Amino acid sequence: MSLDLAAFRSHFPGLGAYVHANNCSRGALSLDVEAALTEYLRSWQAGGSPWGEWMAVWEEARAALAHLIGAQPEQLALTDSASHALAMAMRARSAADGPVVIEEHNFPSAYYLADALRRDGYQVRFTADYPGETPLERTCAALPGAATLVLAQVSFQTGELLEVACYAESARAQGCQVVLDGYQALGIVPTDVTALGVDYYLSGTHKYLLGTEGFAFLYAASGGLPHAPGWMAADDPMGMDLVRRDLSSTARRFETGTPNVVGAYACRAALELLNQLPAQERLAQVHACAAVVRRACDHAGLTVVTPAEPARHAAMIALGAHDAGKTAAAMLESGLLVSARGPVVRVSFHAYNTLDEAERIAGWVAAHSHHFQQESL
Repeated sequence: MSLDLAAFRSHFPGLGAYVHANNCSRGALSLDVEAALTEYLRSWQAGGSPWGEWMAVWEEARAALAHLIGAQPEQLALTDSASHALAMAMRARSAADGPVVIEEHNFPSAYYLADALRRDGYQVRFTADYPGETPLERTCAALPGAATLVLAQVSFQTGELLEVACYAESARAQGCQVVLDGYQALGIVPTDVTALGVDYYLSGTHKYLLGTEGFAFLYAASGGLPHAPGWMAADDPMGMDLVRRDLSSTARRFETGTPNVVGAYACRAALELLNQLPAQERLAQVHACAAVVRRACDHAGLTVVTPAEPARHAAMIALGAHDAGKTAAAMLESGLLVSARGPVVRVSFHAYNTLDEAERIAGWVAAHSHHFQQESL
């Protein structure tokens, strides 16, 4: 079954109350996910602890996520957050293997984890400290001798979409593995981890995948050892073998504690809905909406930090603001839900957003241009 844009939007009845342009932070609630959460609660009430039923849903969620990124289910570990997944990937090689390189577009977690790595004897390089006219040039300058390169596919703050294949090729030439955070892309940007050429890929469900918080995953192409495995990393978790303690030969070896079953119910339902609207249509719709806001900003001479070329951004357009927090709050008073991060207001669309909603945001920006930074001449 396939849906058009209007039919897809009809699954989100709450959208009639406000403009949901905060998808880079939180996706909207669908009828499908609401029903899935109710299904979980009923299973709990009726069965007490129907472990077999719950684990079947857990594995269905794993398989659906693997299919979404062009991987096999056994290549995915299900985790409680992307930050947790990132920590496991960054430590999959030892400190003796070489430095970890942090590219400058990463989410803050990468930097906090880098500090922890240094405390544990790892060498860490930040690409912003290296010479070069472009982020790629600075990354290439930081790579010699490194073991791991950490990238964010889309910047959480500027919305810039990296040409991952170029970074991955440069890393491979140096014998360096690549860890890619795809959280700000997955669900909007068509994703094939094999084509991207990465060793590890991580994301989660509560943004563009339209699921709940606390449910994320780590793709591991092959190899790598977990630094903090839990009982779900065992070859046979329910065997509870305290003597042999064999880890799974699959990516499940990166899993830790008790599964987030309710998150699996939500994930399964959200992906069933999302897959009914082709990825290219989702991407085209968010690009069209972002273009409406950009035109208004250009006409008013306002600063947009997101690259203009469609190939260099996904669903987000970030506007420079004098006080991003106050601006986002003022927009919410007008029924426009956006988010503030540092010096920018992030306007981020999904396929359920309409061009009329984009025009409404554009009109607000034009009428309240004093909130935003002017483009430097």
